[in-house]
Amino acid sequence: MTDTASLKLVRPIRVEERMITEVTIRRPKVRDLRAMEKMREPEGTELDQGIAMAAALCDLPLEAMDEMDAADFAAISEVLGGFLPKAPA
Repeated sequence: MTDTASLKLVRPIRVEERMITEVTIRRPKVRDLRAMEKMREPEGTELDQGIAMAAALCDLPLEAMDEMDAADFAAISEVLGGFLPKAPA
């Protein structure tokens, strides 16, 4: 079991003055899950929470996530899902 995963972006994004072509995703900890729950806003959605979680675990600003290609976000979400235990049947 690894603590991080690397993912090459299909569509690189610009963060400040640098181009990001690959992200490193770290395994979430319980504190990350708590922080995600605390970020829930009355008008917020599960998608908003997922984006915030992905930004934190990839060490990217939220603004960068907004510019990310949907396919790249989906790939990051899949990696994150692999880090979490499966619910019992």
